[in-house]
Parts: sequence; structure tokens; C-alpha cells
Amino acid sequence: MMQARTLSEHRIARDLGEALCRRMVGGCIRDLQRMQGHMLSGDDSGLVNTWDEICVQQQIEHSFSWHAYVATMDAFIEYRVSQLKRYELDAIWLLTRPGDEWDSELEEDRGRYPVSEHDVAAYLQDELLSEATNWSNSRIQGYLDGRYEWD
Repeated sequence: MMQARTLSEHRIARDLGEALCRRMVGGCIRDLQRMQGHMLSGDDSGLVNTWDEICVQQQIEHSFSWHAYVATMDAFIEYRVSQLKRYELDAIWLLTRPGDEWDSELEEDRGRYPVSEHDVAAYLQDELLSEATNWSNSRIQGYLDGRYEWD
């Protein structure tokens, strides 16, 4: 049986923001999984794509080349953010710390339009890295079990 739900603008905006966030993070993961050439972990690591490498580094420690992974993630995120409709950007921004603080202010004290693509991109990067922290597959687990050294 379906639980009764109260109509709430706040809940609608939050649900929309969360759904968009999941879609955008999932798209970035798929893009990173398609990156299968020029692996920095070495040919014998068992890892087959950039997403595998990011997950391993997020779960144990960042390599000297972590900045290259961050730049790649940023590029995918920034492209997706630039493609958002204004209301989509707004919905995700409301999930950010600045968005939450703005939403907590009295309406007459709020800035007119404080939404920032930078805030949204940073929030999405945090969500992407959170996924990497919790992501596993046989390749990642094999790498972690073997405790390979990063090249």
C-alpha cells in the first residue's frame, strides 16, 4: 500500500535535485568507464578503465597523478552542468551547502538569485567521489586484495 504524501514545494525541488544529481553522476561514471586507453595504473594492474582507477585511489590513497583524474572528472561535470536548464541548476543548487543556508534564511533576507554553477559542480564532484569510495567490482577488489603499488 502506498504511503500518503503531502504536497510540498520543498520536497518536489529536493526530489528533482536528487534525481538530476543521480543522473549526472551516473553519466560521469559511464564516461569514465569508457576511458579504457592510457591507463596510469599499469598494464598488469587488472584495472580496465579510468573509473576503476579513480575508485581504487579514492579507496586507498591518491597517486601522484590524482590531479589528472580530478581534471577529467571536472571536465565531465562542468560540461553536464553547462547543459542544465535553469530550473535543473536551481534544484541541484538547493542541495548544496550554500543552497541549504539560503533556504534556511528568512525570505526577506535571501539574496535575489545566488545560484552558482561552481557550487553545483563542487557538489557533484563530492557525490561522484562518494560513489567511487563505495564502488566495487571484481577488478577493483582484485587490485585491493593484491595491494599493487601505483606506478
